[in-house]
Amino acid sequence: MTGDPHPLEALRAQAAVTPPAQVRAELEEGTAVYRALLAADGWGAGAEDTLRRVIGMERKMGMEMRIGLGERAADLPHRLTAPLAEMGLPELLEEARATRTRTLDLLDRVLAAPDHLRVWTFGEEVEPAVYLLALRGRLERLAALVEAARLAAPGPT
Repeated sequence: MTGDPHPLEALRAQAAVTPPAQVRAELEEGTAVYRALLAADGWGAGAEDTLRRVIGMERKMGMEMRIGLGERAADLPHRLTAPLAEMGLPELLEEARATRTRTLDLLDRVLAAPDHLRVWTFGEEVEPAVYLLALRGRLERLAALVEAARLAAPGPT
């Protein structure tokens, strides 16, 4: 039975022809769009749950990268975070921005790390170029969730 290749194989094939610097630049462009979305007016309270889920998932990505950095992560500053359930919309929007900044900072450390870096995607250890593409896809999907919640949110009455 033939079908589409496993997503990991598709990422490996894409990584073979896509320079990591290009993907990293695309992440910056996507982050600029994401930040503009977060800065938009007219958010409704219904978007809070989506923001909590998205921030939580992105925090998990940061944790994955810290684990991948191993002992190299020991010197990284820890950022104390408040529980998302206790945050209202203004705090969640600020936390989403701060989380993205932290995600990209960690990613840069992953990309700059010497040999023996361990990162995983789809349950397998992969090289950083493949991880970078997987991370880009994950962040794009999270941004789409936030955009959908923003568009569905009723404006202030």
